[in-house]
Amino acid sequence: MLKPAFSVRRLGQRYDRGEVDALVDRIIAAAEHRPVGPDVTVDDLRNAAFRTPLLGPGYSAEEVDNFLAEAERWLPGGQAAQGAGTSAATPAPGVQPAPLFNTVRLREGYATAEVDEFVERVMATVNGLPVSRPVTAKEIRGIQFSSVRLTEGYDIEDVDLFLDTAEGWLS
Repeated sequence: MLKPAFSVRRLGQRYDRGEVDALVDRIIAAAEHRPVGPDVTVDDLRNAAFRTPLLGPGYSAEEVDNFLAEAERWLPGGQAAQGAGTSAATPAPGVQPAPLFNTVRLREGYATAEVDEFVERVMATVNGLPVSRPVTAKEIRGIQFSSVRLTEGYDIEDVDLFLDTAEGWLS
């Protein structure tokens, strides 16, 4: 199996090349049945998180995400092994997937802990799961997160776009 050739970007949504390369090497080794470390699992792919390079180039986030979704089919327990299973890229009908936000450091972003807590409540509400305080469309319109600079935060535009979408789900 050939290693994928991801586009290298200096700006925009990108992932740390070293972190991506390490996971891709494990995926290829698992697909070729030649372990080079801990076995990589479908859950590893679905929960993979990579840093965004502070300065300098990184791999195209979209290309890496598409590769990981495709790679699920090659691993034990993946879509091919399960038949009509679901993946992070294709959630079960009627279930909304949790969003992934880009992180920022040098420019203003939203505090990650606050966003994570609120998004968890939003997703539970939208997907009909038990939640202590269901979120309303009105609450989404009025939410304000703390801003951070020089520490890792979520990209403001990404979070705001998600909130617009979530408000539509609840309206």
